[in-house]
Amino acid sequence: MAIANPFRIQRFLNDTVRPRFDALSAREKRLVIATAVAVFVFAIFITLYSFSNSEDRHRNRTQEKLASLQQVNQLAASYNEATAARNAVEQQLSTNDVRLLSYISDKATAAGLDAPNMTPKGDMGIGDGKIVESSMELTFTDVDLRKLTDFLRSVESGPGIVKVKYLRIEPRPASDSLTAWATVATYKLKQPQQQP
Repeated sequence: MAIANPFRIQRFLNDTVRPRFDALSAREKRLVIATAVAVFVFAIFITLYSFSNSEDRHRNRTQEKLASLQQVNQLAASYNEATAARNAVEQQLSTNDVRLLSYISDKATAAGLDAPNMTPKGDMGIGDGKIVESSMELTFTDVDLRKLTDFLRSVESGPGIVKVKYLRIEPRPASDSLTAWATVATYKLKQPQQQP
């Protein structure tokens, strides 16, 4: 694209435009000048408007990218928190070695209860089989409600992962006590079998 020679433009203005402009009446000259000013102002307005729109588009894209980055950071943080929580649970499961029979007997004694009737259930794989659940069915007869709640709270607050899976209570109004049936379970990671 050839760049216009400024001398040619000036010669064109002097040779062609100026004589025609000079031939106009005073009223026509004012109209031409007003039209030229209006065209010039309109051109400046269009230029500034396009720059403004371009700037707004750039600003909006920048805001969208910043929002996307913030969302990615939040997702990364929540993923890291979930990973840390999962690792903590896996650590608990891998180090969990609660022997339910002695554990429940100790907790019952500490709560001031007689040892309940206990029936162990077999170990059972849950989920994808990587977690082993060991559980025990308990039966309390003529037990005080407060002592029972203390016992259940202490069972779940002990080491490892121990949960009360099932609880059924039958009040005995005559003796101001109750009979309770509960299932307590503990969980651990299944140990990989070693090859002989």
